[in-house]
Amino acid sequence: MSPHLVDSTQMALARFALGVQAGCSEALHNEVRHVLIDSLAVALGALRHPAAIAGRRYGRNAQVSRGARVWGTGEVVSPETAALINGVPLRGYDFNDVYIGTGCGGHPSDIVPGLIALAEARHCSGSKMLDALVVGYEVIITMMDVIRLGASGWDYPNICAIGMTCAAARLLDLDESQTREALAIAVVPHFASLEIESGELNAAGDLTMWKRFNGSDAIRHAIYAVLLAQANVEGAVRPFEGNFGFFAKTATSSEQQAALQKQLDPTRPLNAICRTMFKRWPVGSRGQSAIQAALEVRSQVGDLANTREVRVFTGQDVYEHLVLKRNTAWAPTSRETADHSLPYIVAVSLLDGRVSVESFSPERVMQLREHGLLDKVSVIPDESLNDKSSGFTSRVELTDVEGRVFTSVVKPQPGHRLAPLTDEEFEEKFLDSVTPLFGAERATDVMSSIAMLSRIDDLASFTEKLVAPHLLMDVASQ
Repeated sequence: MSPHLVDSTQMALARFALGVQAGCSEALHNEVRHVLIDSLAVALGALRHPAAIAGRRYGRNAQVSRGARVWGTGEVVSPETAALINGVPLRGYDFNDVYIGTGCGGHPSDIVPGLIALAEARHCSGSKMLDALVVGYEVIITMMDVIRLGASGWDYPNICAIGMTCAAARLLDLDESQTREALAIAVVPHFASLEIESGELNAAGDLTMWKRFNGSDAIRHAIYAVLLAQANVEGAVRPFEGNFGFFAKTATSSEQQAALQKQLDPTRPLNAICRTMFKRWPVGSRGQSAIQAALEVRSQVGDLANTREVRVFTGQDVYEHLVLKRNTAWAPTSRETADHSLPYIVAVSLLDGRVSVESFSPERVMQLREHGLLDKVSVIPDESLNDKSSGFTSRVELTDVEGRVFTSVVKPQPGHRLAPLTDEEFEEKFLDSVTPLFGAERATDVMSSIAMLSRIDDLASFTEKLVAPHLLMDVASQ
C-alpha cells in the first residue's frame, strides 16, 4: 500500500484560513468599510445590466424557502445561486476594486456577494462575515503576488475561488480536514481560462456576456466546494502539488511555492485588504488614468471644435489591452466595445467632461462616432509609462487648429494607493450608483447600514434592505 501523500500548500492554506487572527485595527476596519461601500455601490447600481437580468432569470430555477436573497428583487435562492447572481452586476460595468500583484491581477471583491449570501443563509453575524472577508482578501492578494496565471492561459477567478474557499471555511467553522477537502474540490474541477479575455466578439459584435459571470461562477463553485466538504465529501489528494494540480497547470516553480507558504504564516498581522485599489469611473483599471488625463486637458481647452488632433501616450500593457486586442477600437458598436476602447474613453471624456455608466450607452456610442472627434484620436505606446508602480498611467496631448498644444501631467489616478479616494468620494460613488434605482432615502439607509455591519447579529436583517420592490415588477416577465 502506497504511503499517504501530503499537499503542503493545501495544508498551509487551511491552517492559515482557520488560525490567523483577523483582529480589526481602525485602519483595517475603515478599509473593509470602503470595500463594502464600493462593492455594493457597483453591484446595486448595475442591477439593470443585461447580464444581471439574465442571471436573475436563471436563479428562478433554484428558489428555496430558506437561503439567500437575490439583490434587487428579494427572491430567495440557494447560497451558491445567490453568489452567482449577485456577483454578476458587481462585474457589470468593470467598476469594482482591483489588485495588480507581481504575479497577476484581478478583482478580490468578487468574494463579497458570495460571503454575504453564505452568511445570510447560515444566519451569521456581521462581524463574523467581516472577519472572513479580511482573511479571503489576504489569501487572494498573497497569491496574486506569487502566482503568474496569465503566462499559462488561466484567469484570475481561479485565485479568487481559493480565497473564497478559505473565507467560507472560516465563516462556517469547518475543521482543518474539511477545509483541505474544500480547497481540493474548489481547485481541481474549476480552471477558468483566460480565453474570456481574448477580446473576440460574439455574433452580435460584443464581448461575451460570460465576462460578467466568470468571477461569480468561481465564487459559486467555492461555496459549493465548502458545503460538499462540510458533508464530508473528499477532493483530489494533492490539488496544488500533484502531477496535474494547480501548480503544474500554472507553471508555478518550487521557489514560488516556497515563497507562498512562507507568506501563509498565521501569526502575521493582516493588512492585504489595505493594498487594493478602487475605480472612480466605470471602465477597467487600464482606462482610469486616461480619463483623468483627458479631463485635465479639457479644462485647459476653450473650444473642442478647434481640435486638430488628440494623441494618447500610454504603456505597452494598456496599448495592447485597449487598442491592439480590440478590432473596433475606433469604431465601437456597443457598451462593452466602447468601454474597452482607449480612443473612445478619451474622446467621450473630452466631449462630456464627465464619465458615467451612460457615457457608454449604445445611444451615446453612436452619437460620438458621428461627432468626428474619435477619428482625430491616436494612441502611441510610450516606454516611460510602462512602470506600473503608479498605476496604468496615460498622458493626453491635444493640438488645436492654431498649433497650440495642451497636455496633461502624468500622475496616479483617483483610487490608486498613491491617490486614495476619500470617505466622501466613496459615499458619492455609492449614492450616484444606487440612487437611480433605489431612491435617495433607501440608498442612504443602505449606505448607513454598511457602517453598522459589525454590530448586526444576523446578516439577513441587512440584506432585506437590498431590495428595490419595483425592480421585481420590472423583471417578472423577463
